[in-house]
Amino acid sequence: MDQGDIDDVIERCVVPFYLDMMGTNAIRYGQPLTTALAEASRGVTPAQVTALLRDGWRPQVMGAWYSVTVAGPEVTTAVLHALATSRGALDAPSLATAAVVLAGPEAIEPLERYFAADQARGWGASGIIAAAADHVRRHHHVATLLPLPTDADQDTFTALLDIARRLQAASSGDNLAP
Repeated sequence: MDQGDIDDVIERCVVPFYLDMMGTNAIRYGQPLTTALAEASRGVTPAQVTALLRDGWRPQVMGAWYSVTVAGPEVTTAVLHALATSRGALDAPSLATAAVVLAGPEAIEPLERYFAADQARGWGASGIIAAAADHVRRHHHVATLLPLPTDADQDTFTALLDIARRLQAASSGDNLAP
């Protein structure tokens, strides 16, 4: 993929949305943007999403959200790597959400790796990451070393999962009522 192609994807699919979808902003702005994001995702290939996930935090935020619409093994691998190597709360919530949706139990190791780095550096997303790991533990019956999340972090992660599910449904043509 040439740089011009990825620059076009960033201009079309990242720049208009990343502020509203970074961190936990997706909870407030994601549902109203679902249709626009689903339309943008229809023109995005797995290779382009993978390229976004290998870029800086802004493209990673949107790469995470688009990943749930295009899926595929290479996309899942890229999401897990981006999560494990994330450097903070701007992209980690969307990456954790995508990792749980796409990889299920395979998300535990990258979640634990990010959690340790977040705790050591005080990036501020460790609670959401603990909630993501707890979701995987409860739904896939796998062990995790991470602590149980607070109710607030659990509610936040559940809301992020809802945005991912709505995005998946909208991109496949299904309609989920608010």
